[in-house]
Amino acid sequence: MPPQADILLLGPYAGNASYSIGNYFNFCRRDVRDKMTGWNVEALAPGSLQAFDNPIIAPTIRREAWWANYIEWPLRLRHRHGHLCHIVDQGLAWYARFLPGCRCIATVHDLIAHLTCHGKLAFGHVPIRRKPLVWESVRQLLRMEHLISASRHTADSLMREFKIPSARITVVHNHLDESFRPLESVDRASARQRWFGDAEYAVLHVGGPAAYKNRIGALRAFAKLHADLSAARMFVVHGPLVPEESGFLKQSGVASTVSVLPRLSHAELIEVYGAADVFVFPSLYEGFGWPPLEAMACGCPVVSSTRASLPEVVGDAALTVNNPHDDRALAFQMREILKNPVTARDLRARGYNRAQRFKPAIAAERISEIYRRLL
Repeated sequence: MPPQADILLLGPYAGNASYSIGNYFNFCRRDVRDKMTGWNVEALAPGSLQAFDNPIIAPTIRREAWWANYIEWPLRLRHRHGHLCHIVDQGLAWYARFLPGCRCIATVHDLIAHLTCHGKLAFGHVPIRRKPLVWESVRQLLRMEHLISASRHTADSLMREFKIPSARITVVHNHLDESFRPLESVDRASARQRWFGDAEYAVLHVGGPAAYKNRIGALRAFAKLHADLSAARMFVVHGPLVPEESGFLKQSGVASTVSVLPRLSHAELIEVYGAADVFVFPSLYEGFGWPPLEAMACGCPVVSSTRASLPEVVGDAALTVNNPHDDRALAFQMREILKNPVTARDLRARGYNRAQRFKPAIAAERISEIYRRLL
């Protein structure tokens, strides 16, 4: 039997992991572990940890993923022991069911699945086969020793939805990888040519097709902008588009001015952020909101909604719109950045400074303090 660890870090199956949760797991198993000198910290996940070293995690065959997640993994957990177990995402809290006697904590990034299941968020539906995991994860969260919340908004949601006392929750804002930084002038020029060609104005959106990301809202706002600024081009990262989005582009007349990029590597994403003129993010709900923070760190001015946790992220360093469905307001804010060099320059400076508040060392130290307090 493997020796007992002081701390077990439990992450997702790499083939199913979102970019943000894979990134957070890597942060915990490296930066946070480095803060725990003298303690035995072991990172585990269904499947192989080596998959997390690849910037783009390729999904595996569904049957293999099912077997690794729901057969092999519970059996592995039953034979692992630690004084403290940190589950890095609320959707994985069901792991705790197979760790009897272990003191568990979890990081809660958002409550989207729970709120959607109960009809409190209108973001489609949670598949029937996934609902038991959502329910079990909530049941385990209620029994956790402590919870780390990625934002004050999420902490407030935990207290409101589950009546969890504030003493059991610590807000630790997600970190920003320090490799996100502005490009040098010569690098920006070459990156702009490589990604955006001869576009006079490059509008960027980074986000998947999930309904709460409101990617269709970004496309609609761009269509309004393009009607007034025909030299603008839009670039959407995390394609392909879903039918609603494709249908809108066909009938809007701007399809030829919108380019869809695949999921990019970490280095490619930095280039795209750094070369764009404006980043638009009309999200309906965010437990934290990585993309606008990454854009600001790379010197790209941001237009964002003010829903959920986003004000905690962007502060006064972005142009904001209270109603993410207000296409005209979003287009107006984007045009202000594209046509007013003073506004753009001011937002670049404020965005970069704002991003410095989310250094990895700060988050790692706060999480390690929680570990020490509970060990």
